[in-house]
Amino acid sequence: MSDNLVQSVERSMILLEKLAEEKNGIGITRLSEMVGLHKSTVHRLLGTLMSRGYVEKKLDSDKYKLGKKILFLASSILDSMDLRKIASPYLRKLANNTQEVVHLSILDGDEAVYVDKVEGDYMNSSVRMNSQIGKRVPLYCTAVGKILVSHLDNAHIKAMVKEEDMIKLTEKTITNIDDFIKEIDFVREKGYALDDVENEEGIRCVAVPIYDKDGKITASASVSGLTIILNGEKLESVKEELIKTSKLISYQLGYLE
Repeated sequence: MSDNLVQSVERSMILLEKLAEEKNGIGITRLSEMVGLHKSTVHRLLGTLMSRGYVEKKLDSDKYKLGKKILFLASSILDSMDLRKIASPYLRKLANNTQEVVHLSILDGDEAVYVDKVEGDYMNSSVRMNSQIGKRVPLYCTAVGKILVSHLDNAHIKAMVKEEDMIKLTEKTITNIDDFIKEIDFVREKGYALDDVENEEGIRCVAVPIYDKDGKITASASVSGLTIILNGEKLESVKEELIKTSKLISYQLGYLE
C-alpha cells in the first residue's frame, strides 16, 4: 500500500463501490468475501458509513445498500458540470418532442457513462429504459459508445476495446474488432451512430456527438425507444431532432462550425 493512502478510508471506498454494484443490497458475509476483509472489519466500517448516512440497512433483511447521502455527493458533482447544466433544457425539449428516452453520455476510461437522463411523457413514451444517471455502458454495442470513440484513431480504439471483452448481448451485437472499426467508419461518415438492438433486445438507439469549443467530441446525446416504434419515418424525424439539439448544445459550449 502507498504511504499516501489511509487504509480505513480506502477500505470504506471499496465497500461503497461494491454496494453500488448490488442494486438489491448485500449481506455482510458475502460483502466480506468480495472485498477480502474480515467480517468484524466490514461491520465496523459499515457502522461508520451508516452513521453518516452513506449506507443503509434494509428493514426487511440483513442486507446493506447505499444510503441517500450518496445522492447529495453525486448531485453536487453533476450540478457542477457545465455540460450538464447547459444541455439540460435542450434534452428536456428533445424528450418532450420525441416522447422517448434521452441520454447525455461522456467517455470515462473504456466505458460510456450516463450523466443525464430525461424521459418523455410517461403515458406516451414507448419505453422506460432500465438506466440511470451514473450507469456505465460498453462502447462496442451502444450508439453513444460508438460516437464517443469516433474521433479517436483506430489504433487507440483497438487499445480501448478488447475483442475478448466484446460479449454477445443480442443476436446483433458486434463481437469482432474489425467489424467494430468498420462500424466506426460508418459513424464518421454519417455523423451519427445506431445501436440497432445490439445492447438490449427490442431497443433501438440513435446518438450524435456534442462538440466543445475546440471542436472535440465532449459528449454524446442519444434517443432510445422500442424497435416497433423507433423505425422508418419516426427514426428519421428523431434523428433530425437529435442533430438539431446537439448543434444547439455544441454552440452553447462555444463550438462554431
